[in-house]
Amino acid sequence: MSFIRGYYRLSLSALILVFFAVLIVLASFLPISIKNVPLSLRLAQAMVRSILWILNVRVICEEKEKVVGFDGFFFPNHVSYLEVLALYGVMPTRFLAKAEVRDWPLVGPIAAAVGCVFVQRGDKQSRQEARQELTQVETFPPITIFPEGKRGPSQELLPFRYGAFEIVTQGSFAFLPIAATFNHLEIAIWHRKENILAALWRLASQPERIEINLQPLAAHHPTPDDDPVKLAEKVHGELTAVLFPNQLQDSR
Repeated sequence: MSFIRGYYRLSLSALILVFFAVLIVLASFLPISIKNVPLSLRLAQAMVRSILWILNVRVICEEKEKVVGFDGFFFPNHVSYLEVLALYGVMPTRFLAKAEVRDWPLVGPIAAAVGCVFVQRGDKQSRQEARQELTQVETFPPITIFPEGKRGPSQELLPFRYGAFEIVTQGSFAFLPIAATFNHLEIAIWHRKENILAALWRLASQPERIEINLQPLAAHHPTPDDDPVKLAEKVHGELTAVLFPNQLQDSR
C-alpha cells in the first residue's frame, strides 16, 4: 500500500510540476502582476499549493498577516526542503539558492523564472557579488535567505552566517525571522548527504498528514549603524527561544 501511495503521489506531483513549469517560464516574459506580484510567482504559488495538497502536507500560519505582503527578507530555520514550499504556499517569495540548482531538471528553469539569486557558495567573490546585488534589488516580493547557510541537524540551530545580516544592515532592509516546526519531523526532514529522492519517497509513501507550523516573529528594521554579528546573535536567540526553549532554560 505504501508503494502504491508513494508512486501515485510522486507521479501526480511530477505531472503538475511539468505542466506548471511551462506556464511559469512563459509567464516570466509577460509584464503581468497580481497584487504587485509577477504572474510567474503566482503560478508557482498555485503549483506549490497543489503539490503540498497531493503530498498530504498542510501549512499552518496563525499570523499570516505578518507574512503576506511583507516587503523585505524572510529568515527561517532550515531542516527540510519543505520550508521552501511552505513559505511559498503562504506568500510568493524569491530565494537565495546554490548555483547547482540552476541546472536541476524542471526546478532550475522554474527557479530562474521566479527570480532566484544563484550563488557559488564555494566562491568567496561570487558570494560577495551576490550580497552586493541583493543590497540593490527590489525587496517585494520578499527574498528568503536561510541564515544557517545549510540544513541543520534538527536538535539545534546552527550558528548563523553573517552575510545575510550584512545585506539587511547595509541596505536598511526589514526582515522577518520565521520559525518552522513539523508535527512529524522524522518524515519531513531532509538529512545531510541524503538523496532528495529518498527524502521525497519517505514523505510521499507515508499515510500521516504532515503539518508545518510557520510562526513569524517580530520584524526587524536594521540600519547601517547596526552590527551584523550582534544582530545575527540576537536573532539566533529569538528563534532558539521558540524552536528549542529547553536549550535556553538549560543554559541559565
